[in-house]
Amino acid sequence: MTAIPIAPEKRSRDGAFFGYTRSICPTCKKNLDAHIVLRDGRVFMQKRCPQHGYFDVEISSDAEYYIKSLSYTKPGTMPLRFATKVEHGCPSDCGLCEDHLQHTCSPILEINDVCDLECPVCIVRNQHGYTMSFEDFKRSVDNLIAAEGELSILLLSGGEPTLHPQFFDFCDYVQKGPHAGKIKRLLISTHGRRIANNLRFAERFKAGGMYASLQFDSLRPGVYPKLRGIELLDMKLKCLDHIRELDIPTVLVPTVSKGDNSDELGALVQLGLEMNQVSSIVIQPMAHTGDGGDRYHANPAGHRLTMPEVHQLLEEQLPWFKREYWHPVPCSHPSCYTATYLFRLEDGRYVALPEFVNIRQYLDAMANRAILRSDDALEKMLLDSITNLWSATKVGESSAMILASVKTFLRETFNSRNPLTPGEIERKAEARSKALFIHAFMDPWDLDVARLKKCCTHYVMPDGRLMPGCSYNNLYRHYDTRFFPNAKPDRPDPVPVTGRRELPVLRQ
Repeated sequence: MTAIPIAPEKRSRDGAFFGYTRSICPTCKKNLDAHIVLRDGRVFMQKRCPQHGYFDVEISSDAEYYIKSLSYTKPGTMPLRFATKVEHGCPSDCGLCEDHLQHTCSPILEINDVCDLECPVCIVRNQHGYTMSFEDFKRSVDNLIAAEGELSILLLSGGEPTLHPQFFDFCDYVQKGPHAGKIKRLLISTHGRRIANNLRFAERFKAGGMYASLQFDSLRPGVYPKLRGIELLDMKLKCLDHIRELDIPTVLVPTVSKGDNSDELGALVQLGLEMNQVSSIVIQPMAHTGDGGDRYHANPAGHRLTMPEVHQLLEEQLPWFKREYWHPVPCSHPSCYTATYLFRLEDGRYVALPEFVNIRQYLDAMANRAILRSDDALEKMLLDSITNLWSATKVGESSAMILASVKTFLRETFNSRNPLTPGEIERKAEARSKALFIHAFMDPWDLDVARLKKCCTHYVMPDGRLMPGCSYNNLYRHYDTRFFPNAKPDRPDPVPVTGRRELPVLRQ
């Protein structure tokens, strides 16, 4: 009797296909097709390199949140001019090319690659050989203003920018030069050593009107040696003392590594809320690129801290905080930035704006900006909140306190009898509220062209280009001859809109 062959059974895929995008190989950086897949309530990126094999990367720990977040979007704002043509396709035409979907909200200008720390989690790879000339700095700022007209912020970075010998000259050019008033806030990305150890420097920093964008990762000993290479806790606390003493406006920027300092998120946010000088807190989950990719974790599997995980950690560590307070910032891709704003009540407590304002007005107030707007949109949002609070069937003690606090703020800020300038209104709003951001940088493992296209955080190049941050860090930085003089190209250059080059180019 002849045996009947058993037909093979078809198998299901390991996840539900959700979307298609483009990414890169983490090893060779070549462009690859990628699938976004839903599996076991989480979201993964799957891609295959012909040379280096298959990659399955978790990009969100909460599929429901991920899908919902994609509805928080606004039409982008075009810059006044583009720098490159669409020639090779994203991400090989940076930038900004004519296909880029968002203007520059948060420009970063690196003025050196000199630093007196060797941080294992650094997203760059400092070579300690580049110091920007004053002429290149002026040209970079001039080009930035030509592309944007006006900006809410500019971040000077490095390296450690405060080590630049012309640091204060650079700041004066932004604040007092030909573009005075066109950049509202000048932020300095710093580890804080010069502010901590040199009181005269700190006093001049304060007099210059800059904001300290302060790396501050931990409140306990033993964490900084892991993240920053040496123990820095005493220095960081001394830096905070000088910030308090001199009343230096500050943004706290903790880099968070899963399992190292992720249990301190609540304490770090609470520190920022208790300091009058701190206007905002920007939480940056560690990205596995630069030194952070090579020297800390060779592979992000098991170490990646996703956006929903940060939301959950803060809800667990701050009893009064809810994960629902977070909303994607509409100016960028929803997987890049989430934010919430906390309003200080008359009794000193904070309440999240989404608790008592119309959420659509709230998102409109954040649209295509790095900071909450302080014009008539803010006034209308708060006036409407008063109406809503009054019309509630029962005004409890908490609602009454919110109502009184909002009315006081409006009376002090939007007073037709004694009108304030826009700058004064911004300072009033900043003093009465705190902004919380989560900024998730991408690395070669989770790089997503869909996110790149909506990027609003751009590096300012001396040749006039504005490079989306994660595109530059993952694909262009290691070919930037300012930092790597012997770099050799392996791909064609982006093509300038003018069709000609006046300065050495960055090569991908």
